[in-house]
This record gives sequence, C-alpha cells and structure tokens, in this order.
Amino acid sequence: MKNNSQHVLHFALTNPAFNYRAKVLDSHGKPVPETEDLRKLREALDSGLSSTRNILVVLKPHETCQDTIEVSYLYDVAKLGEYTVQIERDMPPELGLGVVKSNVVKITVVE
Repeated sequence: MKNNSQHVLHFALTNPAFNYRAKVLDSHGKPVPETEDLRKLREALDSGLSSTRNILVVLKPHETCQDTIEVSYLYDVAKLGEYTVQIERDMPPELGLGVVKSNVVKITVVE
C-alpha cells in the first residue's frame, strides 16, 4: 500500500482475511468459491474466538506498507488454469468513505 495523499493515515492490521476483500475470478470471469478455512475464520470472528494480530500502522504521505494475503488459503484456486485477483480495503477514516483497490493480478495454476 502506498499513501498517495497529503494526510498521515492510521489503520490497523488485524487478520488479512478480515482487513481485505478479494475478488477472485476464474478464466470465465466467474467468482471462485471461498474455502472452508475462510468460512471457519468468519465463524470464529462472529463468535469472538478468532485470533488476530493488532498492528497499528501510521503511514506518512508517500510512504508504503506491505502485508501478505494467502489467496489460496481463502479461495479455491486449486484447479489448473488462469485466475484474476483484485484486493480491496476500506479507506482509512482520514480519507472518508470508500475503498482502495489493488491492481488486477493474473495468476496461472500449473501442475
């Protein structure tokens, strides 16, 4: 993530499965199903039993921050073929309502 604004941004990194939303499409443009692991994570969050990290990020103008999202743990991309992935996250409060979206990334699963 890069802060392209003139504001200092504040946000938390807790669990990538909850901090971000992924749009994962197969080669026909159809959404890929979520994995059982993601469903279990959501159930744990709803029950208050999920374990998370709690990292407060302060990002000054033009600074960058990296995070990792294991897409194959959250979405069923086990079949051979091409997929497209785009990640989004809610904007920090300093920037108002809306979402920030990543570039679209194409991945190919081979044997």
